Amino acid sequence: MTRLRRQKGSILLVASILFTVVLALVLASLTIASARVRDARASGNNMTGQFVAEAGLQREIQLLRSAASLASLSQPFAVIDALDTRTADGIFSQVLSNQLLLDGQGRTIGEYDVLIDVQDRASTMRRNVDVMSVAFIPTRSAVAAHDPTASRIAVRATVRLERASSEVFDYSYFINHWGWFFGNTITSNGSVRANGQFDFGGYRSTVNGSPRYESADGTDLIGYIDDNGDGLRDGKDGGIFAGFGIVRAAGVRGMGSLPQNRHAWETKIGMPNLSDLTWYENLAKSRGSSISLDGKRIASAVLGDAPNEAQHLCLIGTAEKPIVIDGPIVVRGSVIIGGVITGRGTIFAGGNVYIPRNLTYVNPPTTVRPPANDEASVEAWLRANQAKDSIGLFARENIVIGDFTNDAWGSYVSRWLNDPMNKSQEDAGLDGIQNTRDGPDGIAGTADDDVLEGDGAWTVSRYTDQDLALGLIPAGKSVGDVIPGSGEDIDGDGIRDGQITLAHVTALEDPFNPGLWEGNPPPHDPGEAPSGPVDSADFHKIDHGRAQHYEDIATVYVDRIDACLYTNHACAGFLVSPSKPIEFNGGLVSRNESIIYSAPGLRFNHDERLTGRTAEHFGMWLPVAWRELQIICWEIASPTVVDQISY
Repeated sequence: MTRLRRQKGSILLVASILFTVVLALVLASLTIASARVRDARASGNNMTGQFVAEAGLQREIQLLRSAASLASLSQPFAVIDALDTRTADGIFSQVLSNQLLLDGQGRTIGEYDVLIDVQDRASTMRRNVDVMSVAFIPTRSAVAAHDPTASRIAVRATVRLERASSEVFDYSYFINHWGWFFGNTITSNGSVRANGQFDFGGYRSTVNGSPRYESADGTDLIGYIDDNGDGLRDGKDGGIFAGFGIVRAAGVRGMGSLPQNRHAWETKIGMPNLSDLTWYENLAKSRGSSISLDGKRIASAVLGDAPNEAQHLCLIGTAEKPIVIDGPIVVRGSVIIGGVITGRGTIFAGGNVYIPRNLTYVNPPTTVRPPANDEASVEAWLRANQAKDSIGLFARENIVIGDFTNDAWGSYVSRWLNDPMNKSQEDAGLDGIQNTRDGPDGIAGTADDDVLEGDGAWTVSRYTDQDLALGLIPAGKSVGDVIPGSGEDIDGDGIRDGQITLAHVTALEDPFNPGLWEGNPPPHDPGEAPSGPVDSADFHKIDHGRAQHYEDIATVYVDRIDACLYTNHACAGFLVSPSKPIEFNGGLVSRNESIIYSAPGLRFNHDERLTGRTAEHFGMWLPVAWRELQIICWEIASPTVVDQISY
């Protein structure tokens, strides 16, 4: 019996040991499995955390885009700067906290905070913004409780918001509407573009385009754009560009006749907004700019900002006494300018710009255009001409060329301004382009129709309570105010405009007499408007005892304008040149165009100093617009970096 009991005891002991071993193995397996589950869950949470952090990052990038689009023109970076309350570089400010990212059933995926650090505050043209989004998975409380499966992941990026000279100046002729070359003798030496359709009307006009570049550093052109896709940088790029179709163009001559140089259905390029000139006034003051004549300074930086100062400017220069410009000038009223001019600068006008006669440089470029379009030839031309005269005339309202008091001028211009093909009222639909209601397919009643065009309503966006809560409303604006430039507010002034008519381009804001106009409007007997070359004896200082009339200094005989012209309204003129082609040497950028000519030809010669959009190197400060926001670096931030951030 004893032996049996001992055997049973041994069996029980062995069984107990086996059970213990098995249990240990099971427990070990469960522990390993649990660890693997935990690791898998942690790994999954890390991946989810990255997605949640990226969602927060993208939300902040969109908010920065909104801040730019809603910004005041006079203080474009004010709202962005205000978002970062801790102004020292390298110190982050929290802009979003305890944000939830939900799935389609409304369940929380994770939480996130967003922080920013705004840099380059001294710059008037750009901001680099360091953005960090910190995600907490599954919740902030789980991370705080040191749940081993919880994750805290941060994604960091630097984004650039920048204002720069607009791409519209890459073209000899740019229209924010339909482009029209209705004439066999029209020639463009430089590329042409319309945000709408480009219509050649069956005529045999000539387009000799030129390449575009992504940017420039002085005379060094950067980023040749190979838009014909042949892989070559041979100067054979450029041509005709349109936001809609290129039509009735079978007879076009020059490089624009080639299929590879026709670019239809291109992305719309936004026009710069000149409804508020405060930013340009500050620029002019910072540069110490001036404009003078016959040794007398007519204006310093801004004309019309001092008490009892004239609001408008009228200057007529001669070869002996040319207008002299140095830097950007802002005139709060209208500008009349003609004759001979020298220097490097620009005039921003709060009203119309009138060019009553030829406007020519004293020291023009050695040739109107480079000898060839390849990069080396253009850069050599730029180096040779970087100190030559360069002038920009930029109007908040309209540009008027020639003698608008002439009956023929009024008849021709009025007819085209009011032509159904040249609509300009701010009821153009969301694309901002008239005569596109039927959409790209041209068929009414299809899905691509712009049904808001011509509906009688002014469709715009307004500042909201959410914009207010996010701090996106600029100073001077309130909830409910129109967001300038939104929707059908084509010119960006926040006011609904109707059709541009003859009255808009011919009515001087104030009587043409001393006290209201600064400068030297020359007196002539009624009806003696000069029509050819003008001797300096015809011009002298203003006679305060005599009334002045626009027709006394204006003529329809205009054959040359040396300047870059810009308006977000209409450029209108009736020009006559019996013996030689009419030349625009610079660039013409306009929303609507009503130029009628009687001459052996009409030539648009693009000034290549505008190419690459760094014309200030050549003394010409162009209207600026927002560039597309750039993400210049991106990374998953290390835990150490996150731990060092205090917020």
